[in-house]
Amino acid sequence: MKKSLQCIAVAILLAGGVSSKALESDAQLSQLGHTAWRIRDGAFKGAVNGVTQTADGFLWIATDNGLLKYDGVRFTQVGSGTILALQAAQDGSLWFGTGQSLFHLRSGQVEKLQGPDVHVNSIRQDVHGTIWFTRSRSTSGPLCEVVGSKFHCLTAADGVTLPYAEALAADAKGDLWVASGSRLLRDHSGIFREFPHPELSAAETSNGIESLTPRADGSMLVGITRAGAGLGLQSLKDGIWHDAYSDPISSSDWSVTSTLVDRDGTVWVGTSDKGLFRIRQDGIDRFGESDGLSGNAVSSLFEDDEGDVWVGTKKGLDRFRNLAVTTFSTTEGLGSDSVHSVAASLQGGVWVGNKGSLSLLRDGKAINYSPKTGLPGQRVTALLEDHAGRLWVGVDADLYVLEKGRFTRVLDSEGHATGAVVSIEEDTEQNVWVLASRRPYALFRLSSASRALEVQPLGFDPDAIVADPAGGIFIDGGKHGTPLVHFQRGSTETWTPKTVIQRTSFAFAKDGSRWASTFHGVELFNRQESRFLDKSHGLPCNHVFSVVFDKLDNLWVYSECGVISISNSELSKFKTDSRYSVRSHLFDIFDGALPNGADFAPRLTRSTDGRLWFANGTDVQEIDPSHAQHAAAVPNAEIDALVARHVEQAAVSGVNLPALTRDVDLKYTAPALAIPERVRFRYRLDGHDKEWQDSTTLRDAFYTDLRPGRYTFRVVSGDADGNWSRKEAQFSFTILPAWYQTKTFLALCAALGSLVIVLAYRLRIRQIRREAQARYDERLAERTRIARDIHDTLLQTIQGSKMLADTALVQMSEHDQAKPRVQLLSTWLGNAMEEGRTALRSLRTPVIEQQSLASLIEDALDDCALSSKIITALDVAGEPTAMSVCVREEVYRIAYEAITNACLHSEGTRLDVLLTYGEAFELQVKDDGIGIASELVKEGRLGHYGLAGMRERARFLGAVLTFTGSPGEGTEVLLRVPHSRLLENARPSIWVRIARLIRGERH
Repeated sequence: MKKSLQCIAVAILLAGGVSSKALESDAQLSQLGHTAWRIRDGAFKGAVNGVTQTADGFLWIATDNGLLKYDGVRFTQVGSGTILALQAAQDGSLWFGTGQSLFHLRSGQVEKLQGPDVHVNSIRQDVHGTIWFTRSRSTSGPLCEVVGSKFHCLTAADGVTLPYAEALAADAKGDLWVASGSRLLRDHSGIFREFPHPELSAAETSNGIESLTPRADGSMLVGITRAGAGLGLQSLKDGIWHDAYSDPISSSDWSVTSTLVDRDGTVWVGTSDKGLFRIRQDGIDRFGESDGLSGNAVSSLFEDDEGDVWVGTKKGLDRFRNLAVTTFSTTEGLGSDSVHSVAASLQGGVWVGNKGSLSLLRDGKAINYSPKTGLPGQRVTALLEDHAGRLWVGVDADLYVLEKGRFTRVLDSEGHATGAVVSIEEDTEQNVWVLASRRPYALFRLSSASRALEVQPLGFDPDAIVADPAGGIFIDGGKHGTPLVHFQRGSTETWTPKTVIQRTSFAFAKDGSRWASTFHGVELFNRQESRFLDKSHGLPCNHVFSVVFDKLDNLWVYSECGVISISNSELSKFKTDSRYSVRSHLFDIFDGALPNGADFAPRLTRSTDGRLWFANGTDVQEIDPSHAQHAAAVPNAEIDALVARHVEQAAVSGVNLPALTRDVDLKYTAPALAIPERVRFRYRLDGHDKEWQDSTTLRDAFYTDLRPGRYTFRVVSGDADGNWSRKEAQFSFTILPAWYQTKTFLALCAALGSLVIVLAYRLRIRQIRREAQARYDERLAERTRIARDIHDTLLQTIQGSKMLADTALVQMSEHDQAKPRVQLLSTWLGNAMEEGRTALRSLRTPVIEQQSLASLIEDALDDCALSSKIITALDVAGEPTAMSVCVREEVYRIAYEAITNACLHSEGTRLDVLLTYGEAFELQVKDDGIGIASELVKEGRLGHYGLAGMRERARFLGAVLTFTGSPGEGTEVLLRVPHSRLLENARPSIWVRIARLIRGERH
């Protein structure tokens, strides 16, 4: 069997470097919190050979089937093979040995020491920081020292005369102790001295010294795997061997495999077949497989930083830890597991009312009164120890006084039994009050002057009484629908008349405030009113069994969710502000609390040493307020691993995940070995989460459908009271993009898309031009037809008319009075023919197709200047934009009409035309003439269609046409054509046609 790694903890203890508390030395093993992980249950594989803890708080377990790392929740296998020995180094690294070599685990990397193969049995670090290990199956020295990445072994030439070495220890003085099966050596300043043991001389190869543990008094505990006289657990001090313990049990009868001295000096002993022994000042505990230990063959013992003791066995791993709430039951000596009441004794300890017994608990030991030893009945109900030290006891349906070991029955004034006693109280005047169940309840008083109980007439049914520290007693009948009353010297006063509720216990603070436990929270009451401290005000739960104040006036609440502690300062804030939410600390099931109600009073008490005791109907529980507030520091979080595509890998920052990785599981933890259920976490993934995720006890963060990119995962740990660690763990990783998710591919897609858009635009322009040309050709053909018809009809008629007029002129004499008129008619007909031919030329070969819009408008302005005295000007702003023939013709016709109107009707002196090319095309025609009436703009002039034609053309273009002006201020015509319409054909869009249809227009 191989050794545990307890000596480094002992060295630190001796140096005074540990501040955390050890396991309670006066508590029995059965009262400690115990957890077992068994191999047969699948917790892990392989017998445990050693246990240690590194500086980061993680526990390491050496097994026959690998090296395990434990955070309080998960066992993670770090290495395979048989691990024989462990040692946590001062620098935070870990040393472990196998049957072939010594290894060093540092910063997640494992390094094998250079040198020949060695069978490592034990590893220790001395006070100077040097790593030593023992080995066997070698002829080159049993004790080796690590030097850099190599090791140097000591032989007989160095004073180490052992054929092999197993057990190894380093004491606080710097001495090194090394042993084989039968021989023990000490290295002091490089000089080895042997301490022979007469009973081991024949055990050179087996069943010898298995463990070495230094003690604070300078002695050495030596564990020997052979039992018998002078064997078992031995102590070596000042060179003298003797049995470590001989009374009340002989330690030489044990086959010792491992030993541990915890930081309080309590000795733990592991054996090969009898399980675990714990040696206290007042006795010895044994804990074996029948008590719940994973196995009777103990291989290692270790005490962690929190003071918990770990026991490695051949069948599993066990942990023993302190419980803030200690339980006393039949296992600890009580007569029965049916506790009804508990009362403090003036001599120390408490009285416990039980079924079939009355017990006195003092100094961890129980003295029981049973029917066989004088108890006058079977069921003990209510209890009270009065000012004189007499114990008043309710037994079955009677009341007794226990004084000097004798029970004396107490009857009422008529000589009758009291009935089942529910509660007993003593007031400030030393009157004893007894509440008993007589169907209905009856209240008795025994004054210092009377010798019998006197019935007190009340007029209502009480179900609880309590002495008021200010005098008198409180009587509660809430269970029967009666309010709380105060009774003193024959007078009754009603308190809190509006509150009718059952109260199970009362507590009175030093400042005079009064509190009561109810099923709706803790009640704060006075004469006029009451209010409740419940879940809405910070209490963890509402169902309260009992309340009590400690010596510092902090309130302790025994509730359905555990024992709740509320400081006096928090209570003061609640008393001042009824809306205040108090801060409290909960000791729950993980702290040993087993809350429940009891049937009789007192349900709780405070003993003379300040400890608080609670009866829960089965056991009696105790908590020490002076120690219960100890809180371990919040452990720092650590990110363990990342799981992507069902493959787990170490969480090393900068890792690149393959393309198309969408689901990621991030595993994190925080080493909390005692109560890992209390650890809370909050986390966020930068690049995905905008806020921190809510606190949770889970140790995995799942993310789905993550996009390619760089992410940073952050996590921080905290405790159940809302305290968070200042240090957060971080881990960065990158999800690589697939080829179609790269920036290059996206840029190519964008370029290709742009090219497609450009091509589509150009194709659309071509289509528009073709449509516009087709429309134009259609219009041109129509104009040609019109020109032909005009030539064949109207012009022929005019020409014939002119010829007729010319013939008439030839035939007329010079003195004919009609001749001038005919001459004028001939001239007009000639002009009409010329104008008609001009129109025909315009229709057949339009100048619009040959000229730009600006030149067309310039021609129109020139014509205007010839026919009137108005000054004209044309300006062009912006770069001219391509414009389809149809659009240009419509714009020109609107401009021509506006210019003609200004020339003929404005009576102005100046006419300005502005063409603007930009996001939209604008035509502005402005004069400084007499203006235009608003009615004329809206309705037009009867029989004239110029304005109406301009509007129709504008609608045809999908443009906006506005007329601005008033009499005497000139007129402005503004046409705005959207850029998208400049190259389109004259056919309006579907939306324009729908709008026209809604308006009832034909065009």
